[in-house]
Amino acid sequence: MRAIRFRLPADEKEELLDALLPLLPSGVRELERGAEVELVSVAAAPPARAALEAAAGMELAGWEELEVPADWRARRALLGGGVLVGGRVLIRSPDDPPPPADADLLDLVLARGGGGFGSGSHPTTRMCLELLLDLAPGGGAVDLGCGLGTLAIAAARLGWAPVAGVDRMAEAVDVARGNGARNGVDVAWAVADLEAEPVALAPLVLVNAPPPVQARVAGAAASAPGHVGVVIASGMLLPELRAALPAYAEAGLRPVRALEDDGWAAARLERTDA
Repeated sequence: MRAIRFRLPADEKEELLDALLPLLPSGVRELERGAEVELVSVAAAPPARAALEAAAGMELAGWEELEVPADWRARRALLGGGVLVGGRVLIRSPDDPPPPADADLLDLVLARGGGGFGSGSHPTTRMCLELLLDLAPGGGAVDLGCGLGTLAIAAARLGWAPVAGVDRMAEAVDVARGNGARNGVDVAWAVADLEAEPVALAPLVLVNAPPPVQARVAGAAASAPGHVGVVIASGMLLPELRAALPAYAEAGLRPVRALEDDGWAAARLERTDA
C-alpha cells in the first residue's frame, strides 16, 4: 500500500475537494495545520501528483509519497500522526501531536529532508527498531547508513552509549544531527561512503543498507573478532539477506531472530563464539 500526503488552504478546502475526491476513491484523512489542511489518502495505486494538480488547478503543497504498513494498526498510527513500532516506539514529525502523557511510548520526533531514509514508512526501519527493542543496552552502538538518524537516536534513547551515526549523504547527516538535538541525545554524526571507506564498529551495529555495505560490515567484523556482539541487518530483500548470512557467520555472528515484511527482511545476529 502507498499513501500520498499534501496540504490545501483551509479556506479553499471544500471547493478543492469537490475536484479531487473523484480521483481519490479510497477517501482522505484530514488534519488541521493552522491556515492549511493536510490530507492523506491510501491506496494500492494512488493517483499521480500531476493528475491531482490538474484537477485542483494549483500546485499541491507539501507533496509526499510513502509506503505504509500492511498492518492496519501501524497504518492507523501513521495516518493519525506517526508510525507505531512494536507497540513501544512512536516515530512522528515535529508537526504531529505528541502521544498522551500516559501512553508509555518512546517518542521519536524526526524531521525529514536531505534525501535521508528512516521516517518509519518503510518496513526495514520498523523491523530494525522491533529487533532493537529486544535488547538490553550493553555499550556502544553505531548506525551505518543512518539516514535521518532514526536507529541511532532510538539506540541512544534506549541507553546505548556512546552512539555514532554514519551516512554517505552530507545533507542527510545534517538532518540527522538536527534530529539528534531535537530528541536530546548525544550522537557522533559523520559522513562516509560505507562501500569504500573504513567501516566503524561497536558492540551493537545497526546496518539498514544494501548488500555491498553488508558485505563490508561482515568483513570488518571478521577482522576485529570479539569487538562486535550484535548486528541488526536489514535494507535487503529476503534472498539478499540469506545471501549475506554466510559472511556474517565467518565473523562469528549468527541469526537469532528474523522478520519479513512485504518481501523485505531483517535479522538480529549475535556472536556465538564468545
